[in-house]
Amino acid sequence: MSASMRQIDLAGPDVPRLRCRPGAHVVVRVPTGGGEARRVYSIWRHDPRDSALSLRIALHDAGGPGCVWARAVAPGDRVTLEAPRSKITLDESAAFHLFAGDETGAVPLLAMRAALHRDRPVLGVFEAPGPDEEMPGAEGVPPLPWVHRGRASAVASRVLLRAVQDLRLPTGTGTAYVAGESATCRLLQRVLIEQHGFARRAVLVQPQWTPGRPGFGAGGD
Repeated sequence: MSASMRQIDLAGPDVPRLRCRPGAHVVVRVPTGGGEARRVYSIWRHDPRDSALSLRIALHDAGGPGCVWARAVAPGDRVTLEAPRSKITLDESAAFHLFAGDETGAVPLLAMRAALHRDRPVLGVFEAPGPDEEMPGAEGVPPLPWVHRGRASAVASRVLLRAVQDLRLPTGTGTAYVAGESATCRLLQRVLIEQHGFARRAVLVQPQWTPGRPGFGAGGD
């Protein structure tokens, strides 16, 4: 686990009945001093056999209600979830798969990566501030490379944009999966279509966060 992320494992009698596609997210009603706040988090693992659901949550310095809950939650605490939802998921017909995102987008994207059959080429790149913020993928799954932005802004990230521009694609019609900060997602979508030749419908985008909007997208705070 990265230095700026916490994995929270949830269990309960209703977990086996949840229907989760790879890359799904779930609304968590986190407790606040005055009641509850709805925050949306990506699902890292869902195993109906042991009634377990794992979330990986980015911990921001801003300290909103989601971060406060994620830092403090302890075994035995109770929380309410809404039904899982999917904005993007795997395209099994793709000749190859491309994944690109920042450290928040890595949660759904690496969960999708782990669910892939091994008979299609996979490539991509992720971005984090530094090595300590890189998120490990699932055990036994070949990793994808990471680039580091250092102190540069994660908003409209030129570091990740250049890394995606430099990718060399396999032959065939692929599908790209993009997740992370909203302006960065738009930049990556554009370069994948205009430079790498993806059809617009073959670039699946999930904004995770945007500055100044708590609870935005599938990331929350």
